[in-house]
Amino acid sequence: MAILSFLSAKGSPGATTAALLTAALWPRDVVVLDADPAGGDVAARLPGDAGGVLDAERGLLPLLTSARRGLQPQQLLDEAQRAAGGTAVVCGLTHPQQAGAAAGSWPAVGAAAAQLGTEGTDVVVDAGRVTTEPVHLPLLRGSDVVVLVVRDDVASVLHARRRLSWLGTALRRADGLQPRTGVLVVGDARRGDGDEAAEVLRATGRWVEDFGRLPLDPAGARVFDGARTARPERTALVRAGRAVVTTLAAAAAGEHRRAS
Repeated sequence: MAILSFLSAKGSPGATTAALLTAALWPRDVVVLDADPAGGDVAARLPGDAGGVLDAERGLLPLLTSARRGLQPQQLLDEAQRAAGGTAVVCGLTHPQQAGAAAGSWPAVGAAAAQLGTEGTDVVVDAGRVTTEPVHLPLLRGSDVVVLVVRDDVASVLHARRRLSWLGTALRRADGLQPRTGVLVVGDARRGDGDEAAEVLRATGRWVEDFGRLPLDPAGARVFDGARTARPERTALVRAGRAVVTTLAAAAAGEHRRAS
């Protein structure tokens, strides 16, 4: 059904937390792909389902290496490990140099992820901070939904607007279509700046969608660091996440937009 890619324009606005939250609440089988070219941190954050640590040597690097000879969707599942809570996770790279060395392999990873979706398992991608012409651009182009996670402060919104302008053309595919692309704003709900930030970002183009809001909720986010949290389903983060996931699922089920 879907590949959903979460990325940021600057700093650490919460893209990894948003990706993990979406995977935890997603209505279908899902695997998280840690695809940050700068080096992933999902393996460092999440404990294994048996209380140990995830094996950082398994995951994306073996996939990128194998992709030179072609890649089957089952190989994505073979590299996945079960994290605490049951989420399947493909651990990311450990050094930025690994991403550049395997630059030609990213299209095969994207194609395998897309085929996996047709076989009943969706893919949530933590794409990290995306700069101009990132090596994993083929994976982003192959996504069904691209989510730019943004903090609601002025500096973050300005950086995000520039990145959205670039994404408007960079995500264009050979068939003339582009992923559904939009913003997910993270901030203090009491200030009410999220709506204003989303309005400014949507002015970048009619194709920019508003995927909702997530609160700054350190206590709720600690669930994704392996912390024990009483009634995690009642945290502000999870309550808001349910609405966001409903919006993203509807976007993933919809049609891709025609590139302008």
